[in-house]
Amino acid sequence: EHLGFSYPGREETVLKEVSFRVPKGAFVGIVGPSGAGKTTFVDILLGLLRPDKGHIFVDGVDIWQDIRAWQANIAYVPQTIYLIDGTIRENIALGMKIEDIDDDKVRRVLKMAELYDFVMAQPEGIGAMVGERGVRLSGGQRQRIGIARALYQEPEVLILDEATSSLASATEESITHTILKLKGEITILSIAHRVSTLAECDFKVRFAAGEAELV
Repeated sequence: EHLGFSYPGREETVLKEVSFRVPKGAFVGIVGPSGAGKTTFVDILLGLLRPDKGHIFVDGVDIWQDIRAWQANIAYVPQTIYLIDGTIRENIALGMKIEDIDDDKVRRVLKMAELYDFVMAQPEGIGAMVGERGVRLSGGQRQRIGIARALYQEPEVLILDEATSSLASATEESITHTILKLKGEITILSIAHRVSTLAECDFKVRFAAGEAELV
């Protein structure tokens, strides 16, 4: 409600009076030209930036009342997935101690990200190495690892930041189809340039010159 933001030391207002409501389980597209404020909005939603004015309410509670609790409910899939030179299971449960990784959960999120058959076809299964920076995986497979990693966190909200924009059109379409299967179970906000990526979203929010409107 009424979000406003300016970066310190700059006169320009990046976001002005941004207000809209997202129902639980909705798939919402975030669109607009470069420099329109989309990334700043997502950074505020992630709790990385604090708005100068206005609020983000979740079930009537301002996220800044307990920002860590809010962040525990969200997962983020960026355009470029960071992979360590380790196994598939280590990359999906990134940051966890190896002995604490839940392999059944790894397999479950691989199925949700539609990467399970590929992984199980490897001799080492989820213990297969991805290679340095994921050299043994295609671009689409790396993005699916990123989606599986996000789902491993069991988020209520999934934020996709140009998550498929660097992929070939057919691969992007396939991954978009995968994401659509999550619609209704998880609230999804997706920044995307290609209109096709958001063809089946519930509604779009267009950012332009720091303002937002439903389209």
